Amino acid sequence: MSAEARALRSSRRAALPWRLLVLALGLAAALAAPHVFTGLAAQHLLVMVAINVILVVSLDILVGGAGLISLGHAAFMGVGAYTSALLVKGGWAFPAGLLAAALAAAAAGLVVGVPALRLKGHYFSVVTFIVGIIATILMTNLVDLTRGPMGLPGIPFVTLRLFGWEHTFRSIVFKTGFYYLALVFALLTLLVRWRLSRSRFGRSLAAIRGDENLAESVGIPTYRVKLTAFVVAAAFAGLAGSLYAHYTAFISPDSFTFVHSFDLFVMNLVGGAGTFLGPIVGPAFLTLLGNALRELSPALSHVIYGALLIGVIVVLPDGIVGGAKRALRAARQRGGGP
Repeated sequence: MSAEARALRSSRRAALPWRLLVLALGLAAALAAPHVFTGLAAQHLLVMVAINVILVVSLDILVGGAGLISLGHAAFMGVGAYTSALLVKGGWAFPAGLLAAALAAAAAGLVVGVPALRLKGHYFSVVTFIVGIIATILMTNLVDLTRGPMGLPGIPFVTLRLFGWEHTFRSIVFKTGFYYLALVFALLTLLVRWRLSRSRFGRSLAAIRGDENLAESVGIPTYRVKLTAFVVAAAFAGLAGSLYAHYTAFISPDSFTFVHSFDLFVMNLVGGAGTFLGPIVGPAFLTLLGNALRELSPALSHVIYGALLIGVIVVLPDGIVGGAKRALRAARQRGGGP
């Protein structure tokens, strides 16, 4: 082992306790949040942050993992939302509806990904953008199924049954329980993303992000790896859509437009694509900021999103988390650390 590799391993071991401390503090803050912010409006934002974390983490499998810029992620959220809502309204149990939502979104991801991933660079991004628009048009025009622009009301609240125990999350009035439910799925999504990044599959994605032609030349099946990542990302977006549908008890095509996909993309960039904490920091920061801005002016929120995207590209190309890591490394070097 070279001296450089040994120094890198030593640096990682030295940083491990701090990373565990940050994770423990973050988890403690997430668990305590609904007891600190007890108002319904504040708890609603906490639920939306948890759902957005699922969406952004799943999007980061593509953006941060393989360098694929997907601009239609909200479409898969919509597929999951309508699938779960219609099935549970039809008498299915929520867990079955949730699973069906993930599978339906994964199937949609497969249908889109098979042709789209044969394209590279901005061509792929344009296709995902168009797919997002087509999905919104379909949700709007399939009136017999989705009720179109009128929206789908009366979606049942989440009900869980286990060994005779039963609980319904009446999330319109009592939001704490649903927040913890969404938090469990957010943590599950983060765990899957973390495990993927450290697996052979994750290393293949990183190679594709670095140089796809080189990755293919050393035997990595780039198309198959990208397609798998796209399907997994779509499945988690469908899961988030199911949670969103049963939380709000009403959905419409307006909830799954290109604007929402763009917001998710901005959240990922602002937080830090390809980092563990970035898909948490970005949604938390921009969900709270967006709510504050919408109270002033709905149009202004999107102007700020655009300005932040430009600012991130110019000033913080690695996002908030990436910029913080770079600053810490520079501080260590000035202090003579590893």
